[in-house]
Amino acid sequence: MQTKINWFEIPSTDFGRATRFYEALFDTTLRIEEGNAELMKMAIFTDPSGTTCGSVTHSEYSQPSSNGTMIYLDASPSIDTVLTRIAPAGGKIYLPKTELPDDIGFIAHFIDTEGNLVGLHAQH
Repeated sequence: MQTKINWFEIPSTDFGRATRFYEALFDTTLRIEEGNAELMKMAIFTDPSGTTCGSVTHSEYSQPSSNGTMIYLDASPSIDTVLTRIAPAGGKIYLPKTELPDDIGFIAHFIDTEGNLVGLHAQH
């Protein structure tokens, strides 16, 4: 059976700071969901079609980490553009742009404002 990422959650210790970081990184506005704010706050990412695909979260049940599961966010059309936004938004490049074999694009890793290690991927 083949699969794909269905949903992701990026934990935060400072929800506002983390939301601003990812909005700056991807030049977007995340939709804030606080319907059950006692359990979890969420800032929702959408894909190009407008479908929700993941979120920045704030909850007592999850803590940021740089040694957990690695997710790769789509940095299309250019990984270089997203990489230039990391430091000004408060993050740090961990692995610079690296070409993958067999024409499958480029990856990079960064540490976000919360201490999460996150990957980027793009064809260019």
